[in-house]
Amino acid sequence: MLRPIALSSLLILLPSLVQAQDQPIAVYFEPLKGGEFTRLNKAIADALSQLPLRLETRPGPHTLVIAVPDKVDVQHKKVSGTFYDFTVAFSRDGRSLGESQQSCGLETLSESSDQLVLDVKSVAAPR
Repeated sequence: MLRPIALSSLLILLPSLVQAQDQPIAVYFEPLKGGEFTRLNKAIADALSQLPLRLETRPGPHTLVIAVPDKVDVQHKKVSGTFYDFTVAFSRDGRSLGESQQSCGLETLSESSDQLVLDVKSVAAPR
């Protein structure tokens, strides 16, 4: 008896769940200043341009703002290359939504930007 009720409830909710997944998430990324961050900025911008995210050219109402409020720690290692450590802050409409710690190497930027996308989706999820 409970099974048909659960199934009908799922069928009723399914369209709203699908619609929620289809809604793009408007994001704005404040690029890091300095020429040494060109590849890092590009990797982040490319990742934030993939669906369901929509990268905006400026922040607006209800836009998730992604910023790096503190200095980026850059390490140049002879064998393994350049590494970046930084904190990313998320906010919307002037309200802080949290932070995430990012650590990535110049050769693994896509992996790091993928993690940032997961963090954005997590922060943007309705609560």
